[in-house]
Amino acid sequence: MPVYLISKIADPIFALAIGTSAALLRIQRDQREKFPERASEIGIGSVMQLGTNRIKRWWVGDFNGL
Repeated sequence: MPVYLISKIADPIFALAIGTSAALLRIQRDQREKFPERASEIGIGSVMQLGTNRIKRWWVGDFNGL
């Protein structure tokens, strides 16, 4: 497989990984600032769980009409 083809495939995957990790870290920081008493409990896993729960709620229509 030519190098330029690998680069065309790998670059978007790399960009998606960097963007996702930056968003997760920003959300984690914001949550820790919002809830300083629980800062030690707020990790990447809890941020991902929060996002998953919100997507599930959106999927079933909990946010309609907001």
